[in-house]
Amino acid sequence: METVKVLVYNGDGTLSKSVEGVLECLNTINHQNLTPYYYYDYSTTNVVSTSKLSDCDVLIVPGGDASTYLRGRSIDAAAIKQFVSGGKGYMGICAGAYAATNQFDRYRSGWGLASTINTNNVIYQGMVPVNISSNGDILGNGTSMFNLHHQNGPAMYSTSSDIPMATYANNQTGYQGYAAIFGVNYGSGRVLLSGPHPEMDPQNPRLLARMILWTAKKI
Repeated sequence: METVKVLVYNGDGTLSKSVEGVLECLNTINHQNLTPYYYYDYSTTNVVSTSKLSDCDVLIVPGGDASTYLRGRSIDAAAIKQFVSGGKGYMGICAGAYAATNQFDRYRSGWGLASTINTNNVIYQGMVPVNISSNGDILGNGTSMFNLHHQNGPAMYSTSSDIPMATYANNQTGYQGYAAIFGVNYGSGRVLLSGPHPEMDPQNPRLLARMILWTAKKI
């Protein structure tokens, strides 16, 4: 069994329900053996730095306050870029997705891990259906639509030819057809951004597991 080392940010700006949900899902994935060939060795950190990233495969930045992520001192964006460009993975959920894009809410600059992805700020909380695209089949693993929790996460679009892994299936968010999940490369690594929350009620640990595996370049 191969071990995937996952570091979950749990510092300034994070939403506790999102952090707790990620940890609960990882525990469920391991205990129920949802990905039989992989075990997830996970931990949390309240600071993201080169030293903290040195022994992990994927960094997850969960939901919370993207402005705090961008402006605060707890996250070293340069360290993340070096980490991912060297072949590792970044997974951003909701605020973690906003912060990693090129343009955050049309007028603020993100970290640029996804340099061709911009976002629209969505004001909607509730369940949303998302359609898995042909590019996202590896996440869906036979499922073409998921109903996921949404809490003001981004509606994303590409300024290049990037193909979404999933799109919003209806207009509850005001952005039907916009990307709900995007996966792009950054240097030798991968970046996965999700507007909805697979880790929050109703949790979808199997989907979260495949998102992590894709980000870690295991699938």
